[in-house]
Amino acid sequence: MSQPASRPFWQRLPFLRFSSLVPARRSAVVALCVIVASFADGFGIATLLPLMSIMGDEPAKASGLSRTILDLLGRANIPHEPIVLLAIVVGGTVAKAGLMVLAMRLVSNTVADVAAKLRVALVDALINARWSYYVRQPVGRFSAALGSESSAAGEAYMAAMQMLSQSAQAVVYLSIAALVSWKLAVFTIMVSALMLSTLARFLVIAKRSARYQADLLRGILGRLTDVLIGIKPMKAMARQGRFAQLFDRDLKQIKKTYRRQAFAKNTNKALQEPILALCLSLGIFVALTVLHMPVAEVIVMSLLLAKTTLVIGKSQQELQNYFSNQNGLVSVETAVREVQQQQENRQGRQAPSLSRQIEFRGVDFAYDNKPILSSLDLRIPVGTLSSVTGSSGAGKTTLLDVLLGFHRPQSGEVYIDEQPLADIDLLQWRSQIGYVPQELMLFHESIAANITLGEPRFSEHDVIVALEAAGAMDFVNALSEGIHTVVGERGSALSGGQRQRIALARALLHRPRLLILDEATSALDPQTEAMIIDNVVKLVREQGITVISVTHHPAWLGVSDQVIRLQGGRLASSDSRPATA
Repeated sequence: MSQPASRPFWQRLPFLRFSSLVPARRSAVVALCVIVASFADGFGIATLLPLMSIMGDEPAKASGLSRTILDLLGRANIPHEPIVLLAIVVGGTVAKAGLMVLAMRLVSNTVADVAAKLRVALVDALINARWSYYVRQPVGRFSAALGSESSAAGEAYMAAMQMLSQSAQAVVYLSIAALVSWKLAVFTIMVSALMLSTLARFLVIAKRSARYQADLLRGILGRLTDVLIGIKPMKAMARQGRFAQLFDRDLKQIKKTYRRQAFAKNTNKALQEPILALCLSLGIFVALTVLHMPVAEVIVMSLLLAKTTLVIGKSQQELQNYFSNQNGLVSVETAVREVQQQQENRQGRQAPSLSRQIEFRGVDFAYDNKPILSSLDLRIPVGTLSSVTGSSGAGKTTLLDVLLGFHRPQSGEVYIDEQPLADIDLLQWRSQIGYVPQELMLFHESIAANITLGEPRFSEHDVIVALEAAGAMDFVNALSEGIHTVVGERGSALSGGQRQRIALARALLHRPRLLILDEATSALDPQTEAMIIDNVVKLVREQGITVISVTHHPAWLGVSDQVIRLQGGRLASSDSRPATA
């Protein structure tokens, strides 16, 4: 995935790429630690010059930099003793190590923060997206973004800050080299340029391989999630082999790209030292035999040359690591932006009352230019049980989705006590609704957790009351751990009827004013269904709850206050009669 073209060039730089995710103060502290550490280390290395001059045979030939350092030490009343100068060299190295440890600790903490912020942003955007957006997305599409890609984004930040560290050190070492000898500085720049240009090809290979590998992994993780959800019918028909072949093909491609990426990365690292050794040998030979420089200066210059070129080489390696991981950052940011553009419209601010009726007035709704509801007019009084029936594709579930605010009608409106649904706060409206869908979703948690959904305001007593209202308490009591029994992945440890009753208890837990049942008893035996219907009718008669049940079952139609029949998205009939319990 390519970098978004709309991002300014300066924001594409590794150092600044994370400006929106990392506090500026923290980045400034890290940069300050790195720069001060580099200066401490550089001053320690530079002190080797006067140390060698004092300990050497020809101190009179000390370089200008040596005399300058000795003069600075003299002004600070620091004696020019070898042991003191040696302590300064070691102290500079120790100071550098301490400051770098502090900087990397801050960076390590920020790595976790970057990944966490991206995950939180994506989850928040997904939770608040429009329902019509979910309908078009494969279930596993965002698995990679929440997992490996967010982690890779954190690693990309680590690589960027390591690159900043190495670059700062290179600048400091190059500055000291220039103070020692401008010829040394020029030679160091030439060696570094040779190294970077020679190994640039491997950088490009690693970048391309990482991008291709990330795309393949994203596709595999998405498909794998979808396959595992629907694996049972495929295994039952022995048709899972085709999926295994597809995964095998993609995994071979990932293996190939990973091998290419690893080769480029390790080759880059392996070739840096030979290039440095060759250039360093040539430089020493020229300095000693052609320029006749003092041995002490040649040693220090060689050390500076080696350190400078090594940190530049490491900087290139970190750039390679950044490119290897930046695809995760780009992918997650792209996903977050895309989902944020699909946010649900919640412009309504009025609080719903639901004290008299729900009314559809001339509602038209089409999906992908295909009419689903056409000129729908119907009225559902509060405190009644209404059943919606009709053939498949008649618009029953869409009617519920429009009532829930998941879809906005192209024309017409839904009114709640004469309030247009478009003017009502959707969160407040939905908080008054209990909903049991046709396709049930239970989490790999306990029965109690699946009912409360982790809300601490509900007690175990509330859970038991909801289970009793759903006709589920008998089978729950028979379980070894009662309401604390874990239901398995997607509720696989329970039967279909048991899952439906748990879902019904979840809908009844918060004592809703409107209960919506979408084929909620389709998996129940007639006796259990009759018990559920009796409980629901009791809720309507005794507590005044409004119930809308989408169903084909005659048992529901026989006790309904109103039977609404849809045909082709239109109201075919609406029969109201006294309910018979």
